[in-house]
Amino acid sequence: MEFLGRLYRSAQGACILSCAVWGAGCGAAAEDPPNILLVVWDTARSDHLSLYGYEFETTPFVDEWAKDARVYEDAVSAAGSTVPSHASIFTGLLPSEHGANNDHKFLDDQFATLAECLSKGGYDTYAWAANPHISAVHNFDQGFDRVEHPWDERWIARAQKLLRRKLDPTDSSSELPERIREGSGRSWDVKASGNLAREALGRWLERPKRAAGQKPWFAFINYMEAHRPFIPSRKLRRALMTPEQVAASYTVDRGWESLWSFNFGLHEYSEDELEVMERTYDATLLELDGLFKELLDDLEARGELDNTVIVLTADHGEHLGEHHLLDHQYSLYEGLLRVPLVVHYPRVFGAGRDTQPVSTPDIFPTLLELADQPLPAGSSRRSRSLLQGGSGSLRVAEMLATAGSPLATVRDLHPDFDSTPWERSLRAIYRGDEKLIWASDGRHETFDVSAGGESKLEAGAEDLRDQLLAELAGVLAELKAFEGTGELPTLTAEERKRLEALGYLGDEDDSTALKQPSEESGALNELDGDNKHASGAGGNSAGGESDDGERD
Repeated sequence: MEFLGRLYRSAQGACILSCAVWGAGCGAAAEDPPNILLVVWDTARSDHLSLYGYEFETTPFVDEWAKDARVYEDAVSAAGSTVPSHASIFTGLLPSEHGANNDHKFLDDQFATLAECLSKGGYDTYAWAANPHISAVHNFDQGFDRVEHPWDERWIARAQKLLRRKLDPTDSSSELPERIREGSGRSWDVKASGNLAREALGRWLERPKRAAGQKPWFAFINYMEAHRPFIPSRKLRRALMTPEQVAASYTVDRGWESLWSFNFGLHEYSEDELEVMERTYDATLLELDGLFKELLDDLEARGELDNTVIVLTADHGEHLGEHHLLDHQYSLYEGLLRVPLVVHYPRVFGAGRDTQPVSTPDIFPTLLELADQPLPAGSSRRSRSLLQGGSGSLRVAEMLATAGSPLATVRDLHPDFDSTPWERSLRAIYRGDEKLIWASDGRHETFDVSAGGESKLEAGAEDLRDQLLAELAGVLAELKAFEGTGELPTLTAEERKRLEALGYLGDEDDSTALKQPSEESGALNELDGDNKHASGAGGNSAGGESDDGERD
């Protein structure tokens, strides 16, 4: 990798990489390490971006911008929820390796993160995260010189003001409107204030201590507009809905109790209601497109994009009614795992569509290679730089613990509800157009995922299932499974007080956990039994979700 880094930093090397690897024209080489901008659209599934052929124009700016970029058409996430998927992007590891999941929402210090590696290599590092899970509370601040959130004291008043502008007086679709009207300052209640990210990054770049051109910078931006609850403006809704749908979008009940009850087959939405939810989600993507444009326009005006790698991706997608599911838990279906991945750096990456199979953990080695930094000790064999072909033929995604609070809430509402079928762990493996979802309760599923679809295979699928089970066992046997206590740090009284003020504790703290049977005795490769349960990644307990459903 160091050789490739030196090669890339010379004009001739850049030509070789660009032409031979990517089949693109040769651009000038960068004499200095590039700046790096990593943008995550939280909860954005690729098949609802017009960039990926969606019927509605949800990403008009990105569609144009990406004409000079490398667009990966076959990118999947390593997980279907925020904590494990971000941990995989930050470390290049699979959830089994880094151990961050629904019942261990913490990125352990033992793993070298992208920010830590770049900081060690001489980069200034910055993070703006609108998702409360991506914070110091969960140890995701490792390696960043500065981490900011919309609920910080500096930003909270303006974040609330932005939200109030978005909220329609008639909106009764979720709990959020009432909370904002009551003046709530909890972290989850200021999640859709992405306009502030541009200004926050700009302030950091122009800080007095930063001498122009002194150091390259790495900035990570997490936007939450596409995460439930959806509150795009009326103007954005009108761009994608009929007047009747716009009106309905403010009244359809997407409260947590109704949403979870739908997932567990205890509540129904009409087809019209599901379509309205889908269009409202689409409007949030259109909002993200505009925010991304504003961010890049501002950086360009500052002269910060001349030598900057820009990566646009998502941590995971969103269920929109398929498989009778909403939100993003309890599955590893394509709606959760298929994510956008675009790399804009014409000096090295030729423009065009790329069909090679890749995964979001590949971002980690790719950016380190572009920065001419070595991979840290203990790097995963499953992630591979996009300069070297990406993930390869086999890709794995994991859900190692079940979200417990929704199950507990629905059991309270419906005492006869049997939550057992949902108390399981899942793993998915891709081999070309074939996909297996392994389930700890033996309810495995096989799919054809060609052309971006997901067709379940029934007759004659046994041989394929057995082949993919064997492939999955082989992959897991190669991994260095997470070795940690699974325990979160003990909070001091002052830390607890601060977290309660942010809404992390108190009525949002769920101390109950659903314990899953433990029959594997830690053997990651025993995947052929019908009653085996996952282990090796922070234990087998599930839960740890907030009472308000602010989980991922």
